[in-house]
Amino acid sequence: MSTRKQVVAIAWCAITTLTGCQKQVETQQPAVPAAAASAAPEELKPIAGIQDVMAHMIDPAADFLWESVSTTVTKGRVDEKRPLTDEQWSAVRGQAIILTEGANLILMTGRHVVKEGGKLEDHGTPGNLSAEESEAAIKTDRATFVAFAEALRDVGVSMLAAADSHNPQAMLDAGDDMDRVCEGCHLKFWYPGQKIPPFPDEAPEVDVQ
Repeated sequence: MSTRKQVVAIAWCAITTLTGCQKQVETQQPAVPAAAASAAPEELKPIAGIQDVMAHMIDPAADFLWESVSTTVTKGRVDEKRPLTDEQWSAVRGQAIILTEGANLILMTGRHVVKEGGKLEDHGTPGNLSAEESEAAIKTDRATFVAFAEALRDVGVSMLAAADSHNPQAMLDAGDDMDRVCEGCHLKFWYPGQKIPPFPDEAPEVDVQ
């Protein structure tokens, strides 16, 4: 066989081998259904109600964060609680993440106040809205609801930064902001007619005859 024929033969064998390898790789790859390959990504689908996210994520996280840096006065004794170790600050950081992402979850379009057929906590309490009334209030003034949720998310971001820098005072400041945000949202969309008695030092003086 001439040298030229040998080169052609070797090249042909190489092409045949590569083609066979390519087919083998293709057969080993899992088949992708045509519909799945061409379809757009699925949109997020809310399952739990806003009340569920509040009860199981936001409320527990908020309570943990409030209590992590606190001052309690009992019978003249002052008890100050602060995270002291890296492990304790890491726990604070974890709850700040839950609070922040929980605020994102209640912002999702299509999430109802409660699951279908459910009722709001303390349903029937004078001054409280029903689930249907709360849903209507949010729908009517969604911009305000979004503003409250975004403010709560911002509080979570502040607490996350405070945890990363091990800054108790920043936690206290963010805790005050969280209290105002939560109470403002609840008064608007949960219990707008509820009469909350003032603290003893805020109660008006009564002239007793």
